[in-house]
Amino acid sequence: MSDMASGWRRLVERHLLQQYIGMEAGAEIIEADMIGTDAYSGQSGATRASSIAYVAMADDPNSAEPESAESVAAALLQGFEGHTGHALLVDAPGPGPNEIAIVATVPTDYIYDLEFDNAGEKAFLADTVRQDAPAAFDAAVRAMREAWR
Repeated sequence: MSDMASGWRRLVERHLLQQYIGMEAGAEIIEADMIGTDAYSGQSGATRASSIAYVAMADDPNSAEPESAESVAAALLQGFEGHTGHALLVDAPGPGPNEIAIVATVPTDYIYDLEFDNAGEKAFLADTVRQDAPAAFDAAVRAMREAWR
């Protein structure tokens, strides 16, 4: 491989690493707001404690984070009698080849109800992602710019 091709490959790898780092910073912004929301009061603490946002790619779905969050929800909901909710981790399609995404979720079987019941009275997941998307995008771009310095 020529020096030029080798240099280009290193630049692309550095760019992808910086993109991942930036996306992680964006996920942290979203997750902090999911946890800190006042859109609902909560009963068991499971929703707030298991709310996560993480980075996933086709070749690295980062499954450890949602599995950990599901364990947190399960522990908090075990024996809880205030509602009938349970921890639930749904297998959803991830990013395609050469794609990277921030996934924001709550691994419970009642997150859909929070988002949609009573015209979304307690909705927070979609609203938080929509609100924080510009800041998350900016964090990713700032990190990617580092690859070009």
